[in-house]
Amino acid sequence: MSKIPDKLKEDVLKAKEKVESYDEITLVHHDDADGICSAALAMLGLGLGKKIRRICLEKLFPEAIRLIHSRQKSNELVMYVDLGSPHVKAISENLREGSVLVIDHHDPEIVDDERIVHINPELYGLKGESDASASTMVYITFKLMGKNILEHAFLAVVGSAEIPGSLRGLNEIPLNDAEITGRVRRYVSRTSEKYYVDFHGLRKPHYIISSIITTISSIGYYKEGPKYAIKACLEGFTKEIMNFYEEMKELRKELFEKAFSIIRSEGLRKTKHTQWFNVGKLFYDVGVKTIGLFTSQLRYKSIVDSDKYILGFMEMNPEIPGLGRLPKELLKVSGRVPPLLEEKIRAGEMPSIADVMIEAAKHVGGFADGHMFASSGIIEKRYVEKFVEEFDRIVDEKMGRKGILKYFT
Repeated sequence: MSKIPDKLKEDVLKAKEKVESYDEITLVHHDDADGICSAALAMLGLGLGKKIRRICLEKLFPEAIRLIHSRQKSNELVMYVDLGSPHVKAISENLREGSVLVIDHHDPEIVDDERIVHINPELYGLKGESDASASTMVYITFKLMGKNILEHAFLAVVGSAEIPGSLRGLNEIPLNDAEITGRVRRYVSRTSEKYYVDFHGLRKPHYIISSIITTISSIGYYKEGPKYAIKACLEGFTKEIMNFYEEMKELRKELFEKAFSIIRSEGLRKTKHTQWFNVGKLFYDVGVKTIGLFTSQLRYKSIVDSDKYILGFMEMNPEIPGLGRLPKELLKVSGRVPPLLEEKIRAGEMPSIADVMIEAAKHVGGFADGHMFASSGIIEKRYVEKFVEEFDRIVDEKMGRKGILKYFT
């Protein structure tokens, strides 16, 4: 288990000062299981004495950042969890009053702004895609603050299910705590580890619980899914919530079958380094996380070339529940890599998909973030083919600049 870095302890002390200085908190969080568990842990850590307004975002759009901080009051702390790290420069530029606390694990920007406390494993020499989920970072933050959240460590284990393989690094801290409380049992075999969670009486592997929460929140994004998902984290899966889950699961199945049918019929469009598709408005009335869930399934299909990056596009509903309406016609793009390409990236033979997508999105006026093997972004609808062209060009550029076997040296 990783030792908690001294710099993290220092940043938590700064975060504690911010939290204790404000009675009003705007809690901004992502809509997948890690984001939902992060938000639930934050609410538990903040306690009943705070006035908390919650906003669930699928992506941290520039327009969303402007809206959030244009409404921020001088006596208000905006807290981003599982969101924010790749956009701290924009947050700093839009911050007028109050302060900001960012707790995340995505690739971070670095800004020198005393109004912002930024907690991220990448800032302490650790890896956000393997050593710590956002929910782990939220749990550790409030634990170090002295908050009594030991009994809720299992939520960080559920949030960590998005990280492949055995839980390690800082993720072992809530795992060990959850084992102490009896809310998680670890089963070790010769080939793997499994973590069975007592989720308010429902005992399932952590990845099963994670999938249920993500389906409720993301597929049900426009139907108050995030509210149901957080309620489940705090109280358990009631009959009402499970009925909602079954409805969203059937909707997801129907949409995915239609999307696979389109791809089987039309095939994937292919370039030198990519294979891509656009489902148009098929996912328009569900959360944009849906395209990522679908693309993650597609990476294992026989139709996919093993050595090309996968890019999936969908048209976005411009409404952000509880915040406002986006001004442009936008596409969500989700990037994934087939298993063979993942090994090449891990070995340094090919570039991180996040690195490529972030640059490509900037070239067409959009933005992206993510990790080595999974990334997502937002671009204007009219720039889809230009984005793919830029993606190919940047892969070639990175390979030429570093040498195909020298990426991380």
